[in-house]
Amino acid sequence: MTKSKQLLSSLMLSFCICIASAFGQSIDEKDIIGNWEIQGTLMGEDGSGALLPHKNVSPDCKDYSVFLDDYSGKDVRHKQDCEAREQEFSWEINDDVLTLSRGERSIKWHIASIEENTMTVGVQLKPDSENRMYVQYKKVGESAKSKKQ
Repeated sequence: MTKSKQLLSSLMLSFCICIASAFGQSIDEKDIIGNWEIQGTLMGEDGSGALLPHKNVSPDCKDYSVFLDDYSGKDVRHKQDCEAREQEFSWEINDDVLTLSRGERSIKWHIASIEENTMTVGVQLKPDSENRMYVQYKKVGESAKSKKQ
């Protein structure tokens, strides 16, 4: 094999390894722990595109999710009068799939990315569907301030 073919083969192998790493990312549990405000829904079908902002009741009553280090969490949504409605769940992470469970029910969030305190997740519209709705979250509070990626 000539040197140019060896070089080309090496470059292609490196490219394939990089692509496989990017798509088969493994998320560290520490990256999940904290308070995550809903930013909105991404309009592209693959997690890209314009962000359709989430409508909170007011700037003081933002909807968010909390992930604790004991694998418990809660969703906090606000009613029109700013009263918080909380729903508890347990969570686990396996590679890039975050599973939220409440009793016998569970939902899978496919984490597209966690960068600079922003997490983009794809939520399957139906359990067996390939189509996903992508939602963007922003980490807020002490956990976001102490964590720089």
